[in-house]
Amino acid sequence: MKKLILGAAIALIVNAAQAVTLVDNTAVALPGTTVAAEPQLAGTVLEDTLTDFAIAGEGITGHIQSRVVRSVDGTLDFYWRVFNDETSRGNIGNFRIGEFLSPEYNANWRIDGLGDVAPTSAYKFGGGLADQGYINFQFFDAASTTGLLTPGKSSMFILLDTSATSYNESALMDVANRDTTQISGIAYTFTPAAPVPEPSTYALMGLGLAAMGFLRRRTSRG
Repeated sequence: MKKLILGAAIALIVNAAQAVTLVDNTAVALPGTTVAAEPQLAGTVLEDTLTDFAIAGEGITGHIQSRVVRSVDGTLDFYWRVFNDETSRGNIGNFRIGEFLSPEYNANWRIDGLGDVAPTSAYKFGGGLADQGYINFQFFDAASTTGLLTPGKSSMFILLDTSATSYNESALMDVANRDTTQISGIAYTFTPAAPVPEPSTYALMGLGLAAMGFLRRRTSRG
């Protein structure tokens, strides 16, 4: 009986801990995940940077860790971790990214990573921003005052699992208080990028254009 109960518990954890596909104009709950549940998240860190921020209106300072990981399946995963300084005078309620241009938006946070506070949900903006990758990660439950990123605390690693194979540093990010009435300055972070064509691809494109020109000349002579 103990083995059956343990097996059922493990199954529940694995089933719950999968990257969540974001839906436009909807707050999607994030259950958390692990490498054990999603082995494709394991990989090599390609970039790992720290960016300072300040919300002057509330005396909040801290920094954001941005990370790019080449996973074992060859695709890229993007991670962020938000730190609220011990000397800050207020709480952080939201971490936001924009112009994160990805073929898909599969979000979660790492249970097996560092940090103190997990994001509770992710909201992908629709409308005119639907194709521009604007996402808001919340650190609180809308029905309560718990879960805010208080001074001296850091978030767990937030992640977006993508099928991208190349990246650049052209996406935007900022942080805000609970009601987004006070917002930090905007900084840059990493985002998927369109791959640069190989020289052979350029050669094929050149041959195609030459063939089109040849056909046009034959048509005009005929």
